[in-house]
Amino acid sequence: MRTYQPHTQLHSLQPCLPCLATANLSKRILVCSESKRRRLLDRPFRLGAAPVHTELNVSEVNGSEWEVEWFDEDAEKAHDAATPLHNKLPAEVRYFDTAQIFAKGGDGGKGCVAFRREKYVPKGGPAGGNGGSGGNVWVEADSSLNSLTSFRKQVHYRADNGRPGGGSNMTGANAEDLIIKVPPGTVIRAKGAGEDEPPLAEVVQAGDQALLMTGGRGGRGNASFKSGYNKAPQIADLGEEGRESWLELELKLVADVGIIGVPNAGKSTLLSVITAVQSSCRRHSVRFGMGVDAAKPKVADYPFTTLVPNLGVCEMNYRTTVFADIPGLLEGAHAGRGLGHEFLRHCQRARMLVHIIDGSSPDPVGDFNAIQTELKLFAEELASKPQIVAYNKMDVPESSDYWPDIQQSLEGAGVAPHRMCPISAVSGQGVLELIRMVHAALDELPSEDVATTSAVNLTQVPRRHSEARIDEFSIDVQSESGQQLFLVTGEAIERFAQMTNWDYYEAANRFQKVLEAAGINKALKKKGVAEGDTVIIGDAELAWSDNQSEAALYDAWVSDRKAKGKVAQGVSRWPHPGR
Repeated sequence: MRTYQPHTQLHSLQPCLPCLATANLSKRILVCSESKRRRLLDRPFRLGAAPVHTELNVSEVNGSEWEVEWFDEDAEKAHDAATPLHNKLPAEVRYFDTAQIFAKGGDGGKGCVAFRREKYVPKGGPAGGNGGSGGNVWVEADSSLNSLTSFRKQVHYRADNGRPGGGSNMTGANAEDLIIKVPPGTVIRAKGAGEDEPPLAEVVQAGDQALLMTGGRGGRGNASFKSGYNKAPQIADLGEEGRESWLELELKLVADVGIIGVPNAGKSTLLSVITAVQSSCRRHSVRFGMGVDAAKPKVADYPFTTLVPNLGVCEMNYRTTVFADIPGLLEGAHAGRGLGHEFLRHCQRARMLVHIIDGSSPDPVGDFNAIQTELKLFAEELASKPQIVAYNKMDVPESSDYWPDIQQSLEGAGVAPHRMCPISAVSGQGVLELIRMVHAALDELPSEDVATTSAVNLTQVPRRHSEARIDEFSIDVQSESGQQLFLVTGEAIERFAQMTNWDYYEAANRFQKVLEAAGINKALKKKGVAEGDTVIIGDAELAWSDNQSEAALYDAWVSDRKAKGKVAQGVSRWPHPGR
């Protein structure tokens, strides 16, 4: 008896002749190649927490003992039910219209502490320059892109940091901005944002830009701290950290006309004909002034040939019209059945729809009503968009003979006669008439903004990143290992702590004075802070002391520098330790 753990990833397996009369009805036998048999032995598959074991009696098998692979049908069904349909498709045929990326603005450069030392210039004074600003992160619509596939390989986008300041009042160079290219029609939201929160950006037309993340400002050098009270400051700021966030990208194709219908209705064939790729309309292109931006969708005589939306551009009579072929919709697509829910969003930007009816279907009118219901259940505005109904496959007698009856039924469903057109996408019959009807319908529509959200769409870097005040904070008391932790949170105070350069005593003394002026020390005392308790402000972890004098602060600062093995800076003046 040999025991192995079968897997559920089956490729190119053909059913074998019944060779086990005693086979369990819940199992089926499949031929496995020699190379695959070795992979099975080297890498057993685990389904869930427990492996699936199947004992195989070699004596009951006709042929080699390794020609039989057992397949657990119940386990496969459970695996299929837990796996989304969109994720089962190979990456090569999957259409990526959603993505998640991480974007971060560049950090600002730190300020410099320097003094002017020049011959014949006594007491030159402070000359430390400011740091440069970090780069911003922008998003830009690029017409050469039509999906978010590029974000499969790169997820993190970080702008460059600003350069630090230098002596002689030299300001550090600002970093260059980072531009992320996306296809037109992309909506960018912060990950986890609420439904009421507007998106950060929505770029519709090629060349549109919007600001996603701002870079940090540069830290100030000691020349910026010079005053009548302190003429030789030894203090400088660190650069501000750039904003960062995980972002969710969603693509909604921008097209004048969306082509919809049930699977195998002829949508992709019609798109190829409209763009003069595979049809007899190609020979009329010069006569009727038709130019093309060739679309090459996959066309075959079986359902679900089209797995991704396709765009095509038709130039007829010196007029450009963009068509979008939306893959076949199923009944229940609004609830996520099939791939319909993945692509219904692409209909939202279309100004109008061309509804293709399969003339060879047993119930063409029923198919039409089912798709209309799905549009209405997904979004009311989709069902209210203007439509032209194209009755396809007029080249087949079984379809053309029933056109008068179908036309009468469509009129009963509320479709106007001038919005119906019998066509044959294969032969090109009626296609030019359909395009003229589309142009006439577009002319009747008012010009509208194709944006579907109220996105922020910042086009300029704000002068101030935030209006938060330093005295706006909250304190949370936590216990850890018998010791109390005081967490001070507030946008302004956390940013101030992050930009404080603790290598200089004057910076630590300045931070202490800000805590007192903002009322944070008073609030901590009300919360019951005691000697030695830890106070956390942003990334800074401080030890509370009841002695708030400058001498005590200096002693603690020097001790911390020595404990960390750092050279003390800014120690040339009072207060000196022990004096």
